Amino acid sequence: MNYLSEKHKQLSESQQSGLMKWFGQLPMDKKAVAIGLSLTVGIGSAAMAWKGESSDRIYFCVRTPQKKLVCQDQNNRPFRMTPHYWEQWKLEGMPSQVVRDPAMGVNGLVKATNPYKPFWAFGGFLGFALAGWMLRHCQEEEKQRAVFEDIAQKRDAAKAEMAARSELLESYRDVAIAEVQLQADLDLIANDRTVDITKAEIYAHTEIEVTQMEATDAIFEAQTAGMTDQQKAEYIKQLREMKTPYLQGSQTLQGTIDPNDKVTGGEQPAIAPGDKYRWINNTIGYPTLIFGGMGAGKSWTTREIIWKKVQAGWNIVALDPHGTQVEWRGVRLITGYKEIAEFMQWYMDEMRQRYEDYRKSGLTEEQWTEQLRNSGKMLSVICEEFTTWTDNIVEPMPDDCEDEKWKPDPDFIGKWFRCAMTESRKQLMIPLFVAHDRTMEILAKAKGLSKLRDAALLEVELIATIDPITTEAKASGRGRIKLPGHGQWIDIELPKLDHKRIDFRLDESRTVNEPPSIDKATLERIYELEFNLGNKAGDTQDEPKKLSPMAQKLYEYLTRTERIEADVREFKGNFKVNGERFIVEQIKGWMYEIVGAGMADWIAEGVIKLNQI
Repeated sequence: MNYLSEKHKQLSESQQSGLMKWFGQLPMDKKAVAIGLSLTVGIGSAAMAWKGESSDRIYFCVRTPQKKLVCQDQNNRPFRMTPHYWEQWKLEGMPSQVVRDPAMGVNGLVKATNPYKPFWAFGGFLGFALAGWMLRHCQEEEKQRAVFEDIAQKRDAAKAEMAARSELLESYRDVAIAEVQLQADLDLIANDRTVDITKAEIYAHTEIEVTQMEATDAIFEAQTAGMTDQQKAEYIKQLREMKTPYLQGSQTLQGTIDPNDKVTGGEQPAIAPGDKYRWINNTIGYPTLIFGGMGAGKSWTTREIIWKKVQAGWNIVALDPHGTQVEWRGVRLITGYKEIAEFMQWYMDEMRQRYEDYRKSGLTEEQWTEQLRNSGKMLSVICEEFTTWTDNIVEPMPDDCEDEKWKPDPDFIGKWFRCAMTESRKQLMIPLFVAHDRTMEILAKAKGLSKLRDAALLEVELIATIDPITTEAKASGRGRIKLPGHGQWIDIELPKLDHKRIDFRLDESRTVNEPPSIDKATLERIYELEFNLGNKAGDTQDEPKKLSPMAQKLYEYLTRTERIEADVREFKGNFKVNGERFIVEQIKGWMYEIVGAGMADWIAEGVIKLNQI
């Protein structure tokens, strides 16, 4: 046994008997013999201890007052006791009615048949205990041996695996060497062919130059025909002194072609200022995923891409669960998860219909795509807040299905996502997804489709940076792009924006992305909030204003729940219409309408007090 320390060895040996030390040194066959002998002794001793009686007994009878002789008790067991107790009984005054039973022997005395019965029992215990002790010792040694055998088996398996890997690497090395040699031979042959082709090109070019020189001589001879030698010399001198109008001063031949290359003599920049944003053009015709952390600039960058799509003639449909038309001017906005689900169903039906029409059209793929483009069917679907879709969107029920029999497909989002990724490009129904990450768990919970994502999506990652003062995430202006089917990420620079684009209308009179105009009602609400806080709206308005449908529903909810003071943070989780809940900004907008209509007053930020009717 291996000991951890000398103290460990001393303690172990102090608790181990010399017999066990001797037993531990025996080979396995002798240990088995010793255990067998011990068991034999134990079994034999137990058998000897089982039979016979260990003491002498005196059988007697008792004569009753009726002169009847009784020798058994009520259970028919004979009256008996040992000679010791018989003598004690006699000393204490044995009753005269007690007699011995002559039928049981001389004076009723029966001798012990096994007087050494206790010793045999002790011998049996000793034999069994010794055998168990030795078996326990063998079990402990076997347990230790099993550990070493397990290690030895693992070692042998590791050696075999290393040998197999070494053999495989050796085979791979031979194949790699053969491939390199073959490639070298091919390169050498290709180089020889290139040299031959270059020689042929040089010979051809030389022949062309010789021909041009001969033609030039012929032209010169024709131009100078009839001139004297002196006149020819003066004509040649004049040609040499003439300056080419296209190459004067520091001007170059490239400058005569490129109007940007003027006679400045300075060095031109490596990349023009607009070239660094050319990556945006790649996002127009490909299914695209834009992802990044909070504050990375996803919304602003997405809207610049949408603007490029609008300028390229694409019809834009923005699927924004919490969007408002104010921030999506000029595009079709679908908000609310239920409405988005209905559009997704239409999208897949339209995709199938287009493919069916394409199969029946008899056109090539290029002709079909050109037909869709000419008919204005280029559609780009913007999927805002795509991360939250799986938790909120349910497959819409068809019109021809009964309510109690309808079971929505749990993979509805995943099927739509796969359709939009793989089938949209040929039918010009390109999606643009905006999410927080690129993992398939976040993208529609479509696990196992990472290879399809890499092959089908153009991915743009926006990188955020941490403000050292506010410790908040903000856009860094940097990102990475990966084209579909390529594993390389390329660093890109994001457009420098000073405002968020909210208007996508193609209006030549608009030179900048101007904010929407503010109507009179909005100005009055701003006045109530900023300057007339605490006063009734009736002080500044001539007549009560009519509430919008949603503001009216909010007002009815507040009156129905008998609220006098309403805090948006307290009741926003309970206020819903047709099962749909709303964000704080939406509810605040309706609260502005209620205050503007003179039905309530602002008493704090986000808190109104309803006027008593």
